[in-house]
Amino acid sequence: MFPVGGHTNRALLTDLYELTMAAGYFESGVYRKEATFELFVRRMPPHRGYL
Repeated sequence: MFPVGGHTNRALLTDLYELTMAAGYFESGVYRKEATFELFVRRMPPHRGYL
């Protein structure tokens, strides 16, 4: 997916859905409330003990 050892700009990996949801949460004040999120990964990347 990304070149090994190469410089990669990951700024564009955020999609429009994520930006739209963030803007909606901010405008409605939801960002002030406590939230719970779920994360799923198939396997841990090499040499990583946490995400």
